[in-house]
Amino acid sequence: MNSEKFYSSKEVADRLSIQPVTVRKYSQLLEDKGYIFNRDEKGWRRYSKNDLQALKHLINLKSDGKSVDESVDVVAHLYHSNLSILPTDTTLQEENSLKLFMENQMEFNKEILERLDQQEQFQEKLIQRLDERDKNLMIALNQSLETQKQIASTKEKKWWRFWR
Repeated sequence: MNSEKFYSSKEVADRLSIQPVTVRKYSQLLEDKGYIFNRDEKGWRRYSKNDLQALKHLINLKSDGKSVDESVDVVAHLYHSNLSILPTDTTLQEENSLKLFMENQMEFNKEILERLDQQEQFQEKLIQRLDERDKNLMIALNQSLETQKQIASTKEKKWWRFWR
């Protein structure tokens, strides 16, 4: 008993977001190149998962700039070479690895941004402290100068009193 799922041209069209007439056109072009589709008792095409992937690959090639004929030739060649168009477990593992890498990278970027924010806040506080220190230093210098003036003035007054 064969438990493989088959799809109608309408189901394939819905899955690939194209019109059923386009599915039939591409199927006919592939059959002209020797691609064989399963057929039901009425002679209608029944599309397997592999057929669905083959048509999807054809559409992707076409959207990448290849002509319909070139795309059909590539898919037919893969079919005749007995090469699968289905994604492998490796591809899924690579996608999972890429997803994990991206998640880790996003977390890393978030941590870097938080550290930059902390550093920016630290720098702002440091600038405020330096400004306050500079103000206090200027006040101390001014007071020192004023004290020196007063001392000098007092010494001068004593000197004048002494000479008078």
